[in-house]
Amino acid sequence: MAGSAAPQVRTLTVGVYENAPKIFINRQGNADGIFPDLLEEIARRENWSIRYVRCEWEDCLRQLREGRLDLMPDVARTPEREATYSFHSKPALYSWSLVYRRPDVPIATPIDLDGRRIAVLAGSVQAESIGGFLDEYGVSAVIVPTSTFDEAFELAGEARVDAAITNKYYGELHAERYRLVSTTIVPPPLRLYFATPYGRHQDILATIDRYIGPWHDDPDSVYYDVLARWESRTLLSRVPLAYWLALAVAGAMLVSAILATLVLRKRIRQKERELAESQDKLNAILDGTDSIIYIKDRDYRLQYINRAGSRLAQRPASELIGRTTENLVGPRFYKESTESDRRVLEQGEHITAEEVEVTDGVRNLTLLSTKAPLRRDDGSIYALCGIATDISAQKETERELRVAAIVFQSQEGMFVTDDRRRVLRANDAFTRMTGFRQGELAGSEPPDVFVHEDGDSAQPTMWSGVEQDGKWQGEVRLLRKGGGELHCWLAINAVQDDHGAITHYVCALADITQQKIAQGEIARLANYDPLTNLPNRRLLMERLQHWLAGHARRKGLAALLFLDLDNFKDLNDTSGHAAGDQLLRHVADRILGCVREGDTVARLGGDEFVILLEGIEGGAEDAATHAGAIGWKIHDAVNRPYSIAGTAYHTTCSIGVTLCDDDCTQIDELMKRGDLAMYEAKRAGRNTLRFFRADMESAVRQRIALESEMREAVRNHEFVLYYQPQVGRDAGITGAEALVRWKHPERGLIGPATFIHVAEASGLIVPLGRWVLRTACEQLATWAGAAETAHLSMAVNVSAHQFRHPDFVQETLEILDQAGANPSLLKLELTETLLIENVEETIAKMRELKARGVCFALDDFGTGYSSLSYLKRLPLDQLKIDRSFVNDVLGNPNDASIARSIVALARALDLDIIAEGVETERQREFLAGLDCDAYQGYLFGRPIAAERFNPVPLAT
Repeated sequence: MAGSAAPQVRTLTVGVYENAPKIFINRQGNADGIFPDLLEEIARRENWSIRYVRCEWEDCLRQLREGRLDLMPDVARTPEREATYSFHSKPALYSWSLVYRRPDVPIATPIDLDGRRIAVLAGSVQAESIGGFLDEYGVSAVIVPTSTFDEAFELAGEARVDAAITNKYYGELHAERYRLVSTTIVPPPLRLYFATPYGRHQDILATIDRYIGPWHDDPDSVYYDVLARWESRTLLSRVPLAYWLALAVAGAMLVSAILATLVLRKRIRQKERELAESQDKLNAILDGTDSIIYIKDRDYRLQYINRAGSRLAQRPASELIGRTTENLVGPRFYKESTESDRRVLEQGEHITAEEVEVTDGVRNLTLLSTKAPLRRDDGSIYALCGIATDISAQKETERELRVAAIVFQSQEGMFVTDDRRRVLRANDAFTRMTGFRQGELAGSEPPDVFVHEDGDSAQPTMWSGVEQDGKWQGEVRLLRKGGGELHCWLAINAVQDDHGAITHYVCALADITQQKIAQGEIARLANYDPLTNLPNRRLLMERLQHWLAGHARRKGLAALLFLDLDNFKDLNDTSGHAAGDQLLRHVADRILGCVREGDTVARLGGDEFVILLEGIEGGAEDAATHAGAIGWKIHDAVNRPYSIAGTAYHTTCSIGVTLCDDDCTQIDELMKRGDLAMYEAKRAGRNTLRFFRADMESAVRQRIALESEMREAVRNHEFVLYYQPQVGRDAGITGAEALVRWKHPERGLIGPATFIHVAEASGLIVPLGRWVLRTACEQLATWAGAAETAHLSMAVNVSAHQFRHPDFVQETLEILDQAGANPSLLKLELTETLLIENVEETIAKMRELKARGVCFALDDFGTGYSSLSYLKRLPLDQLKIDRSFVNDVLGNPNDASIARSIVALARALDLDIIAEGVETERQREFLAGLDCDAYQGYLFGRPIAAERFNPVPLAT
């Protein structure tokens, strides 16, 4: 069959992605699976050398399109792909898909998919065909593309989607690990091929066809040997030979019965009454069996067919008698069936064989058929009698058993015991994970290697749960033989017979060690400062809230110490950020050395630390004395010399102290008091400690005075808008951000940093924000009237107070209508404060405005809450990198890493990215290298009045 060997080896580059058992990378790092085995056999005969390239599905297809891969296995053939890739003629493998769901999601039919979120592998045939499949049922669902099958199952397991579609091979292999179950929903089946870049390597495809075609037709070929190898690793037996023998005997008996009946009918024709009675009895017998019984004459026309045959044909017997079966079955089935009929009628053979109805490459009916000739007294054959039993279900069971055999040798550990919990078989993955050999496990109870987190054996809990519920699953630690441990997810299921008696226990073990490590790292990053490993603001707030919640039940008081290093910026400016980071780590260590183990030392950011002293015994005076003593102790420790980069360095600190007592029970107020006390220490000349005093509230009075002036300013229209340009990748101006200024009659032009916080606290931000939005929209409409500015968008900051106003959506739409501005050119910039509370209300308002075309950007991203669980749900268009990260992006590796991560996150969420505070060309070049979409900053123009706004940037 193979062509003659060529003297020169031909090297083919072949893509491999994870889709076990069809194709995957095994634990040894080699390509494995049904497709690689078939390809290696052809390569051996054709003197090919195969170089495998690991890639994810869409990347594999992209490399194939670009010609970087010569060949890609496991590709379904569709009309769309035929325009991009070339295929051979004969399918290499057949596959089908299933819909998988969580047990708590009620999905049983395609109708139940209406409105659901369904994860599908991006670029796959499932993704291309699912729409049409759903349309057939009048169903509309949200398709969520994924890069891998693992990601699809992970989204479904984490309830981020309602269901996932994968091929059945993969699904049965991995569904249990993600706690998913299969449904009975089966999208259209697939035919799988090897593919090459379009129009290339036609000789390779022809060679593959030259092997695949004959292999398919030869049951003893290497093709079926490959399938057998993958099906052979199983504990489950194939359908026994005795079953077929029993069917054959039953068939022979039925044939004999028919022959006897025919002889009987000849003998009783003379007796009309007996004939009628016998005919009724015979029909009752023949119609009472599930097997199809029929008689055909020598022209292959039906002379008799029982009720089972009529039911299968979905036509009454009266319409079938006198006709052939040509229009009832497919052409291949009819041809093969007619050939066997001919052998019976012309040669008198008795034939027993499987007859298979195949539609579009998929079996949809398998009959075990027995045919025998009917003879006259002279021995001549005048008809044939056939008995056909539908064994489609049994064949499907056989195929399922083959799949189960492959699943058993999956990458998850598995073992099976008898009803007395003695191990019958364990797969290779289980022996690798535990360190036990097959011989050590067989015939014995499972080793007691599973323990809970506290170290107690998990065996009693496991088996108790199985006895009570028939199953158990949970997280355990696996103590490996010879040392070491793994974190695992263990699932045990009892297998029962038809009478409910337990026959076996099936146990599956998934290694989740890396997942546990990742979870711990995520928790650490979420709650701890990466530079000093101290608790961050979030964890400090949690602990402070916990203390306040239990304050009434506890004895003792608490104190907050705010510490800020003096002149820290000088060290950064003179010695670099690396030296500054080293100092911060030393300071953190010294503070920790001054407090008790139960106290909290947190870094809020920059050079600011907060110390929470809990459980201070005595009254307020004792608490103040203790807090002061600890504060001065920390002060003296921080003031000792440091060795920074081999050089002695001295620094000082300013500390503010406030007591957590009954007079102050709100976190914000406590933090404000500590902050005020610390700044009082700064104003006192630094390098000292100050307690909070009531007279520090004078700052509050100043705020009240400012608030009064602001109310007057709103009435007198003293606020104006300035516009700072925003530019795209090519430095062309794409829009502007509207920035409010206060044109004070005495103090001149005042920036927002002076008054915005007062507006927020007083509620003035709502009328002020309404005016800003109206003025910006009117300016946007004015720009639309000139060709050179018609394309410009307008970004407007919206505060949390303004956005949460009940009439915000209605007012915004009315302003747009009244101004005549294009909603699609209006971009509302929201802060991360909105993510902290009322998230569902925020999303609803955004979607209502989004429906009218309004765009949204998340301002100052990375400086606040940044909850990814909510971020992915928000209908955002753009993320804005805060200027605090851009300022030191060239000198501070942390800021550079944060900027890089924000861009990567925006790309993952399909959002645009804009960086603010860009002041130098080097900063712009760095951000451009990160694939940043747009920029804003002094490099391109300062905020200016509308009449001076120039649509050409300062830097191009």
